[in-house]
This record gives sequence, C-alpha cells and structure tokens, in this order.
Amino acid sequence: MTIMQYVVNERPVLAELLTTAGMAPTLSGSTAYTLLMPAEARLQELKGQSVEKIRAVMAMHLIKGTLAGSDFKEGSRLQTYGGATLNVCRKKDSTLLNGVQLRMTELALRNGRVYELDGVLQP
Repeated sequence: MTIMQYVVNERPVLAELLTTAGMAPTLSGSTAYTLLMPAEARLQELKGQSVEKIRAVMAMHLIKGTLAGSDFKEGSRLQTYGGATLNVCRKKDSTLLNGVQLRMTELALRNGRVYELDGVLQP
C-alpha cells in the first residue's frame, strides 16, 4: 500500500487536501517520502482556503526520503517538500517539529513512512 492509498482509506480530510495541493501523484509513486499527518479535526480549518495556502501547508508535512524515529534527533534540521526547514527539539519524552509534537508511532508503507502530529505545521 502506498502512502496515498493509506491516506485515502484512513484520513479523508487529509486525502482531500493533498489532492487539492496536487500531491496525490507524488505520494502514489515509487519515490520514498515521510508524511507528517495532523489530526483530521485540525485540518478542517484548511478546507475552503486557497489552493496556494493548502499547497504551502501540505508541503510543510512532507519530507523526501524515509525517516526512522531515530532520524528525529535534537538539533536536526529537516528539509520539507516545499523547501522550508523543520527544527527538531527533544524535551523529556517529546519530540517537537517547529514546536508541534510528533508522535513516534510510525507506519511503514511501500513508498515511505507516516507519523502523527498533534498540530498543523505552518509555512
């Protein structure tokens, strides 16, 4: 199963936003990506925004390559699909990406991995 197939089956709001942003073909291909998935309820506020806004926000949640949990090291800087930088900060048992908590439960799929986020990353 590809990342996009998983998202379509499990996360309808995210699937709609990724499709609007033009990223569905990217996440359906063979190139490896890591998708950071905000909760569906947090994504509702993006529906109805401009395509440019949706594309910019969705690009913050996609990283080229397959990242394992150990790749989210204190002080690391990760480049997003949109060219922005995510700063990794470790506090106690939490991992934060630009201040948004990353849940370390990862799901490995045919073309990458997905992780849950507690919030939405802003460009």
